[in-house]
Amino acid sequence: MDVQELEDVSLEDFSVQIGTLISHDGFRISELCDRILKKGVLCRASDIHIEPNREGVRIRYRIDGVFHDAAYLPAELHDQLVSRIKVLGDLLSHRREIVQEGRVRVKIGDSESDLRISVVPTVAGEKVVARVYSVHNATQDISQIGYTGPMLRRVRSILFDLEGLFLLCGPSGSGKTTTLYALLNEIQRELDAYASIITIEDPVEYEFGKWSQMQVNRQVGLDFAAGLRASLRQDPEVIMVGEIRDRETAEVALHAGLTGHLVLSTLHAGSAPETVTRLVNMDLEPFVVASALTGIIAQRLLRRVCMNCREEAEVDPAKITLIRRLMRRDDTPLTFYTGKGCEACQFSGYLDRLPVAEFLDIDEEVRAMILNKARTSEILQMLLKRGWKTLLDDGLEKAAAGLTTFEEVLRSISLREVL
Repeated sequence: MDVQELEDVSLEDFSVQIGTLISHDGFRISELCDRILKKGVLCRASDIHIEPNREGVRIRYRIDGVFHDAAYLPAELHDQLVSRIKVLGDLLSHRREIVQEGRVRVKIGDSESDLRISVVPTVAGEKVVARVYSVHNATQDISQIGYTGPMLRRVRSILFDLEGLFLLCGPSGSGKTTTLYALLNEIQRELDAYASIITIEDPVEYEFGKWSQMQVNRQVGLDFAAGLRASLRQDPEVIMVGEIRDRETAEVALHAGLTGHLVLSTLHAGSAPETVTRLVNMDLEPFVVASALTGIIAQRLLRRVCMNCREEAEVDPAKITLIRRLMRRDDTPLTFYTGKGCEACQFSGYLDRLPVAEFLDIDEEVRAMILNKARTSEILQMLLKRGWKTLLDDGLEKAAAGLTTFEEVLRSISLREVL
């Protein structure tokens, strides 16, 4: 089967084709593995799941944040398929009781994709998850991500000062790493003559060749904190730390931001105001947090309405009342859109994803609240009085513009986080 045929076939027909393939005597496990991995890449899957259970092996693709079944395989094929993936990822195919990680490169036509392989033992057998990395997404211009114009201008202003700690927050799969790379690309393009860039990552997801990238190796004591300390002796202007996971890393990052470096990193928090209090609750000195922290972006990824099949939708009056209350627009006419489903979107009504974000600029008023150890709710209430836009506000505005649906906004953003 050539690449075009594999790309055009629907997931339902793909499952039938896989069944036909494995029904033939003498079929090759390498061909089965090749089709499963390539179809996942062609479907724009972010993750490919190979899950054993009592009935057999379930193949699922996570596309735009939602799982789609791709195929079911007989249980007797499980060990062969996993062994083939291990061989491709240069893993130990004979060890089935240990956790293993590796990489597989998939070539489709003239393009190549990197798959990060994770193999873990379960009671039903080894489960394999392959995370798909797209070089195109990693090299996006920051203006292509989907932020508003005013937010972009302020973010650029903070970045080009080349000092302080700038954080991105959100759950796993919210596009934090992609945004970090876009910010680094922006700095490298605009300030290459003035800025030396180094990153500390776990793992290094893309090798760009534009700046120095350091791989975390805990077996030799090289964690985020140790890598950050070492990088400070490399004369950098910009340091990217993959994630702040503990007090030690946060403390080194803050002090680096205070001493004339720009530190970019991520933190698991639900919202920008929560990120502020999360740092203070790590037993960090409030005056250090207030002095070093310059900006925070909190974001989520929402499914985008498929523009090939988008149409106006009728909505229950009670839902309209709720949306207007959330948007604080009691008299504004609202048009609701949905995707009715087509071949382009695999009949889901959604195609691709877009970010919704809130940006917190750490100004003097916010710094004063940090020094007073204000609670998240107190910081949020102060910001809302100033007309600050939350994640929910951004999501609802994009739904009103027909870019996504109100159902998707309410599914992806917890009202508890923003109200």
